[in-house]
Amino acid sequence: MDNILHYPQSTIVNRVVPKTMFYKFMEVNPRMKVRFVNDVVNITWLYKLSAGTLNVTDTEEMKEIEVFVVNLKQPDCPTDLFTFIDTNMPHHIVFVLVHDNSAMLLINYKDWTDDTHTKFRIRQAFASPWVPMADLELTVQGQSLPRIYDNFVAQVSGIGEHKAGAMADIVALKAKISKAESELESLQKKMRKEPQLDRQLAMNKQVKAKRKELDNLKKKLEELK
Repeated sequence: MDNILHYPQSTIVNRVVPKTMFYKFMEVNPRMKVRFVNDVVNITWLYKLSAGTLNVTDTEEMKEIEVFVVNLKQPDCPTDLFTFIDTNMPHHIVFVLVHDNSAMLLINYKDWTDDTHTKFRIRQAFASPWVPMADLELTVQGQSLPRIYDNFVAQVSGIGEHKAGAMADIVALKAKISKAESELESLQKKMRKEPQLDRQLAMNKQVKAKRKELDNLKKKLEELK
């Protein structure tokens, strides 16, 4: 496979991973296994980013970042399939999903559940829009693997520039903002449908309080950038 992200030659693995390698942790979820079999053509381990392949430092929490290229049979494959796969992978992963001559990036921001480093917890999934393969871009930025990974998340998610070490807080805040926005929308719909004036007034107070909460969360988010 071509060096589609133009990374140093030292990082290239370019090895097709047998689909059967993923079956072992899919036995507990037959629905995911069926989707994997039906939607995925093949998976190529294209890049390995580590202290040994790049002039960067690693940490106990992050020894490698792998980039997998996934060829799909159709472009509308649900991305939760790769969230499920990523939970069971031993390293931090970036997925490049490919269909025909188009591609998208998928990264699941995750961390270890405990100090034993045996199980990951997905915090939030981020996906880029589909673009022509020639326009695909994911730049390696940083002198350590955690910083590179955070910058990958920033690029794929659209978070953009952010303070070093702030990504975990940014992701947590974005989740809270998303929840608050959904709650605000639900409250506004209920208020519009409520026929009684006194209840409308009470709901309006709730709407104002939720808007204030949302504004405060967004201000905190901006402070981390």
